Formats: sequence, C-alpha cells, structure tokens
Amino acid sequence: MRKILLDLNKEIFHVSVVLTLALFTLETLKEGFVTFYFNPVWILLVFLLSGAVWLFTPDKT
Repeated sequence: MRKILLDLNKEIFHVSVVLTLALFTLETLKEGFVTFYFNPVWILLVFLLSGAVWLFTPDKT
C-alpha cells in the first residue's frame, strides 16, 4: 500500500511540474489568460508538497 501511495505521489509531482510550468508560461505570455479562471498557485502548492514528500521519503530500491 505504501509503495502505491509513493508511486502515486511521484506521478502527481511530475504532472504538477509540467502543469505549473505551462500555466505560468501562459500567464507570462498573456496576462490574465489563466488567472481570470484559475489561480495557478494552487498547482504550485501541490508541486511543492508532493516534491517535499518525494524528497524526504526514503527509497528502498
């Protein structure tokens, strides 16, 4: 069960990295394009939290 949760966290981290970069790039190119509908800081928080869990969890491979 723990391995499944850690693998899921790793995938969430990878997806949130790409999504964060894409959203902030779109927002930089056209101001208000993303923030008018959605606050990208929420995805950034998911990115940071899942990264911290991934970083501080020992890997038993």
